[in-house]
Amino acid sequence: MTLVYSAIAPVFVLMIWISSRDKLNPEPKRHVIRLFFLGMIIVAPAGWIERLLLLTHVRYAGPALFGTLFTAFFVAGIVEEFLKAAIFERGIYRHREFDEPIDGVIYGVAVSLGFAMVENVLYVTSYGLQVAFLRSVTAIPAHMMFGIAMGYYFSRAKMGLSSISTAYIVPAILHGIYDSFAMVGGLAGDIGLAFYLAYLVWSSFVRIKWLKQPLHF
Repeated sequence: MTLVYSAIAPVFVLMIWISSRDKLNPEPKRHVIRLFFLGMIIVAPAGWIERLLLLTHVRYAGPALFGTLFTAFFVAGIVEEFLKAAIFERGIYRHREFDEPIDGVIYGVAVSLGFAMVENVLYVTSYGLQVAFLRSVTAIPAHMMFGIAMGYYFSRAKMGLSSISTAYIVPAILHGIYDSFAMVGGLAGDIGLAFYLAYLVWSSFVRIKWLKQPLHF
């Protein structure tokens, strides 16, 4: 149980923190929980699709760099972020409760952290507490920040400032870059990942600040 608690604790800490960003008109908990639960469910189809893509790639193996980029952007980035965005679009985008710009972040992070929690439990129960600590400061916050970017662009789309497709594409690219650094490994990969995480933190605060303007759709 210690491993399970260590896997889910950072998820709930981040979920509580992001929910506190929406103080004026908090979202109904039932909708946030529903999006979180749907994020948990899509881990299974994401894993199945990713496994299929990896098997396809093995048959047509090419240069190592191509394999890294293919896995980072197409297997992980596109599959996972497109499924999350589809859940957002189908589950809350047209709902009347999605009526303020900051709401996009709350719902986007709910989907992303639901996904991240199940993924984290699978990793931690397989590889132990050391992985739990490492992922609590890397992968889990990264998933949250991909969710912030997704919610930001869904909010912009609802305001007529960008296309809905941007809410799919940008998080997938951000995820692909993250996985590319993580898969490279070594000192260069670790340094690149640290700087990239710092960029994600900065850009997330910028997006949240922009979305907190007192507007209604």
